[in-house]
This record gives sequence, structure tokens and C-alpha cells, in this order.
Amino acid sequence: MRRPDNIAFGVNDPLPTKLALGLALQQLAFLGALMIIPDIYARAAGLEERSGFLDIASATLLVSALVIVLQVRALRYLGAGYYYPLQATGAVLPGMYLVASLPGSGLQAVFGMIWVVGLTQIAFSFLIMRMRNIFTTEVSGVAVMLIGLGLGALGLQQITGTRLSHGQPLTGASLLTGALALSTMIGCNVWARGLLKLMAPLAGLLVGMALSLLLDLMPEQLHAWQQLAWVRLPQLPVFGWSFEPMAIAPYIVTGFVLSLTSMGTQTIVQRSADADWVRPHLRPLARGVRAEGVAHLFAALVNGLPLAASGGAVSLAAASGSASRYLGYWTAGLLLLAALVPKLIGLWLLLPASVMGALLLYLATFTTLSGLQLIASRMLDNRRVLAVGLGLMVGTGMPIIQPAIQQLWPSLAYVALSGLAAGVCVTVLMSSVFRLGIRQGTRKRFALDHTTLDDITEFLESQGRLWGARHEPVRRAELVGWQVVEALTGHHLLADPQSEIEVETGFDEYIFTLIVRYRGGLLPLAKQPPSAEELMASTEAELQMTGYLVSQSAHGARASSNADGLCTLRLTFEN
Repeated sequence: MRRPDNIAFGVNDPLPTKLALGLALQQLAFLGALMIIPDIYARAAGLEERSGFLDIASATLLVSALVIVLQVRALRYLGAGYYYPLQATGAVLPGMYLVASLPGSGLQAVFGMIWVVGLTQIAFSFLIMRMRNIFTTEVSGVAVMLIGLGLGALGLQQITGTRLSHGQPLTGASLLTGALALSTMIGCNVWARGLLKLMAPLAGLLVGMALSLLLDLMPEQLHAWQQLAWVRLPQLPVFGWSFEPMAIAPYIVTGFVLSLTSMGTQTIVQRSADADWVRPHLRPLARGVRAEGVAHLFAALVNGLPLAASGGAVSLAAASGSASRYLGYWTAGLLLLAALVPKLIGLWLLLPASVMGALLLYLATFTTLSGLQLIASRMLDNRRVLAVGLGLMVGTGMPIIQPAIQQLWPSLAYVALSGLAAGVCVTVLMSSVFRLGIRQGTRKRFALDHTTLDDITEFLESQGRLWGARHEPVRRAELVGWQVVEALTGHHLLADPQSEIEVETGFDEYIFTLIVRYRGGLLPLAKQPPSAEELMASTEAELQMTGYLVSQSAHGARASSNADGLCTLRLTFEN
């Protein structure tokens, strides 16, 4: 694993104490800002007393702290080994509302049945290793891009006042506050150096909060915050547990949606931590989803809200130059502290919507472009373009599609929870359908007296696009393939100069294979190049040099022949 240039601290690099505390506070400010979700649910459930909200918020924070520790500890079968936290998400609320509306169902079932979410994720984690040919790089790119676009849309809604958290009216002052907060983040990231550059998001949040206080944008929220106690032990579980068979289906759907969100978020983590990353590493990804499932079993025990992997928090860490998993211990400690301090929970609710929107918009730019780069890293034919394009259209168009689903199937409205899940499902489904009829190996014969470099290039590029291979291995295969053709003709290795050669290609997501068959003499695959003196003295040394270059350009090279004089040259290129 090679650390990218924009990352100052790699996965296993310890963090200096002051920097770790600053980054953890930055993470805390972002994760805690979404405590508005427990507040929304508490109000919708009729819990007018602040104690009900505080108990739910504390339970949710405890679950978030637990899952971070599980992820960064990376036990043998549990935990991804990367820093990626979970956060409260509005995507789980429709399913919870649906369960609450069932006859005879109460809050005991709404929260107690969260164990179904956990079991769904644990079961799904054991299927991930079998998804090697399904969850491809372009599918990962769609997931990451939809996470970024979702963050950006939410950020714009918050900044422009179309989705303000506390019903705050849009004013010129609030718009100015968000704009200055965003400008501070961008300015620190682009022009600042050292610690200030790493703390650019936190600097923007502090500037936005200071301006909000100065302009008196939140008098009611400030008064409510002053009434909160400093320390309070939460009453857990908040409501207890009960079994509700009708709750199984919506929570299975919720678990599946959260699993897909986790896969997309972990793709961001892996790519930001490794400069040589080319595809999702499924084993740690499966352990990460499994750890989330265990955390949701704990959430059912303490009556916390279901949580989603936070693409925003991961992007925030990457934008700050840190991929260190040690950040997780600091963040988990602060989340645990916050669960016991109501004034900290209330402080998050003071954060103006326009300032939160500025942070989301700032993070969305990094995440969206990262997803676009993932998609562009693969060669795409029309099938893959359609699969990716339709997935993005469905994912971004869920606000338009959801009312139609609710109208046609009111009882299935909770299925349309997430544009991310819908977009990824569409891309996976279309990719799976388009795989029908695609052969994993293709052969073509070339008459060497009429074959040009363009013929070889066009054939290999068409196969690369068909299979979604990366550009680099296909380019190397084109170069090596033409070197082989030139060696066969230039050094008279063919039994008949007018004969044809057969070129076969193969692909299995990890390896691009090029096989050349012809009748004649073997191309020597030398492990050492000839010396300058040998090149001057013998034409055979030229052939040896060609064989050496061919073997060095491919990841694996093997030449063989049979008794009939049929030679086979097998070259493999890591995808």
C-alpha cells in the first residue's frame, strides 16, 4: 500500500496528539451535526420531553463509538482496518415510520427490531466475497459518485434554505454566513499550509458559528441550549424491546440499503488511502459490513437509531490529509464523552444549516470527482456506459421517482429510501444482464503480411471496452502484442511467412490475458538482457533483447510448443 501525495498520515501512521485532537473535533462537529435526525424522530414520535430525544441521541452516539472501535481494531473476522465512522441518517426514518404505523406496534418494536438490520448486514457480508464479478470498479464509482452528489444536493438545500434544519427562514445574513464559511474552507485548503490546511473544514465551521452568533441568527436555539444540563446518564434501553413480524421486511430492506452504502463508503476509504488502488478489496470490505451488523445488534439492545456509513466523514478525513485508523480511537472517545454531556449534543443543534451546508458542499466536490475518476479508469463500451448512466440517472432522480412508487405501491414506499441503493442496484442489474452473451475469451486470426499496429490495437481495445478493463493493462498488451508480431516477422520465426497467427484474449476482472499461437520457432523469453557487446556481435542477441522486453512488460510470460510445431505464447497483465 503506497500513501497518496495528498495524504500526510497513512492507515497505520500514528497521529501527533494535538493534530489527532483537532481532527477528532473536526469529525465530531460533522458527525454530531446530524443529531438533527434523532431530534426529528423524537418529534415525529410525539416525544415532546427533551429527555426522550437525549436518550435516543445518547444511545445512537454510543453505537457510533462502538462501531468505530470495531472497524479500526480489525479483528480476524470483524472490522475493515480503516477509519470510517457511521452517522445518523434520514434514510432509515421511512421504514421506522412504517413500522410505527402498524396496528399494535409501538416504539418497543420500532427500536427492538433493529436486530433485523444487524442480522441482514451480517448475512450480506458473507455474500460479498462471491460478488467479485458484480461489484466491479465502475459500480464502485457509481456508488462513490452518488454519495458525493447526495452530499452536494443536501449541502445546496441547506445553504439556499430549501431544507433548513430548524425551520429557519432564508435571509441574506444566513446565506452570507454559509458563503463565508465555504470560502474559509476553500481558502485554507488551497493557500494555507501546515496545521491550518489540515484543519480547513474546522476553520470554516468556527468562522460560520462565530458569524451566526454575531448576527444573532439562532436566538431560540441558544435559549434552549442554555436550559440543558452539563452531565446526564442516559436511561438505556429507552423503550425496551418487542417482536413484530410485520417489521421484518422493512428492516431487511433497510439493512440491505445500509450494506450498499457501506460498500460505497469503504471504496472511498480504500482509494484515498492507497495510491496504487485499482479495485475494491472485498475481504476487508466484508469485515467492515459485518462490524456494522454487530453494531446494529447493540443498537437494538440500547434502542439507538440505525446508522449509515458516513461518506462525508471519510471525505472530511481525506480532505484533511489523514487516512490513519488511529483517528478512530480519538473520535470514538469524544463520541462517548458527548453521549454523557447534553450540552454537547445541544451544541450540534446550534450549528446553522447554511454552515452545515457549506461543509457538505465542500466535501461533495472531493467525493464526486473521486467517483468520476473511478468510472473513467475503466474502458467502457456501450453496455457499460448504459449501465453506469442509467444507475446515475436513477440514483440522482429518486426525488422524482419516489412519489410515483408511493402512488403505485403505498405499502412499498419504504423501499425507495436511498438514491444510492437504487442507483447501485440498477447498475448491478444492468451490468449482470449485459454480461449475457459476453465471452470471457475471444480469438481472432491475423494474416501477418496484411496486419498493422492499428489492427492489433483495435482488436485489443474492443475487448478491453467489452470487459471493462483498465486502460493501462490494455495499452501494455497492445505494445507487447505488436512487439511479438514484429519479432516473428523480423526474425523469421514463422514456418511459413504467409501464414496466419491466432490471437486470443481473456479477462477475469483481475488478469488480462493475451495468447499468441503460430507455427514456427519459439520466441526466447530471456530473464536477462544481452550485453552491448553481444548486441553488436550477433543478430541473435537482438531476438534475445526482444524476448527480454516482452517478458518484462508482462506480469507473467510463458512460451511452449508441441510436436506439430505449434507455438503458444501466453502473456498476462494485472488489471
